[in-house]
Amino acid sequence: MNYVLFILSLYFTSIEALMISDSEPVYPMMCELYNEKNCSSPSGCEFQVEMCESDTSCYTVWSTTGDVKMKGCFPDNQECYQRDCIANSPSPNGLLFCCCNEPLCNEDHAWIPLTKEEVLEKIIEEVEDDLMFYILVLGVVPFIFIISLVIMVSFVIYKKRSKECDHIDISTIESATHRSSLFSVQLIDVKAKGKYGTVWLGTICDEKVAVKISEDEESWKNESDIYNLRSMNHPNILEFLTSEAKSKKEFWIISSYHNNGSLSDYLKNNILSWKDFCKIAESMATGLTFLHEEKNDGLKPSIAHRDFKSQNVILKDDLTACIADFGLAMLFKCGSSCEQDHSQVGTKRYMAPEVIEGAIDFNRDAFLRIDIYACGLVLWEMVSRCNAHNLPSNNYYLPFELELGSNPSLQNLHETVVKHRMRPKILENWRAHEGINLICNTIEECWDHNVEARITSSCIMERMKEQVLL
Repeated sequence: MNYVLFILSLYFTSIEALMISDSEPVYPMMCELYNEKNCSSPSGCEFQVEMCESDTSCYTVWSTTGDVKMKGCFPDNQECYQRDCIANSPSPNGLLFCCCNEPLCNEDHAWIPLTKEEVLEKIIEEVEDDLMFYILVLGVVPFIFIISLVIMVSFVIYKKRSKECDHIDISTIESATHRSSLFSVQLIDVKAKGKYGTVWLGTICDEKVAVKISEDEESWKNESDIYNLRSMNHPNILEFLTSEAKSKKEFWIISSYHNNGSLSDYLKNNILSWKDFCKIAESMATGLTFLHEEKNDGLKPSIAHRDFKSQNVILKDDLTACIADFGLAMLFKCGSSCEQDHSQVGTKRYMAPEVIEGAIDFNRDAFLRIDIYACGLVLWEMVSRCNAHNLPSNNYYLPFELELGSNPSLQNLHETVVKHRMRPKILENWRAHEGINLICNTIEECWDHNVEARITSSCIMERMKEQVLL
């Protein structure tokens, strides 16, 4: 009895010392200590007290005959969360084990077998635990497998695309026509829609490209053939990459992509400075001159665009222009006769009077002058949005949009352009600027009703070069 009182006194003294300390109190665990193997000496068979580390339990191991084998501290375990050291089931080697988590709780121990109801309940709990485990495994494993499969497939596709892209330089792709796909193109967003197709923003190996998709095989073939002419490369002609017939009703033209889009789109949202005006006009006229002139002893024949308009002039990042869309273009090879095409082609509001009237002379110069008429209208659009004359239009208008609306008929155009010889209005205040005044004179020479009086694209180019140098 004195022994027990001594132990308790020691325990509570330790507790009190810990409580008055400045640090967070930590309560030690005391367990009775014994090991049968130490009974070789009389003192080794005595029961002692062991001061355990915090978060530990006490245990006892004894035989079914009641002989104690071991006592001491035991690592913290959920099965030990009980006040008394009680065993419920024997181990296979005939020994009994119990543990508890109260100070000196292993002084006494007991064997209390489970009732049939408790055994059944325990079995059910174990089965439920195992069932939950298998359900979890069966649910998680397929999910992990699917995720792993997706990652693996994505990695294979990525490696394949990387391998393709390792040897593809967008800037040096050789023109390819009527071939199957040379590389994968991802379509991102629709940028423009027109009579002959839809223009998409796409990517090849993470580089932006423009993809024109059309259902008109004839215009697609015509444009592909023109782009593939020898000596067709020019900084003021949209860079062509490849073309492909995807199906009998889907035809692709892939070219370089420029963030500024078309001149028409740019004018809708921007006012031009005189410097920017000159840069765009000079590069646009240079591109048109390159088209119209025969180059390299006929390797690049003279070409009439036949659908020249601000929507078909593309602006690069530095605001230099390049000409696009050759679906209606016509070649004039040296020594060959002009094909008789009596149809009224092109965009109605940009049609020259002779096209509206159906009175075209079917020769090279006549078709080139049709482009010059349309170029005059594009220059008018640019002047109306230039701040050099201090009176830029608050709104952007297409040619004849103020007079005839957004969708003029050929009949209205004939009445306005052919019969009354009207043109978009040039404001007198525009002419206060010397450079703009020269441009206004050039515009009038471009859209002259007399076909023979119209100036050439090279003349426009030279005049604009002079303005750039001023």
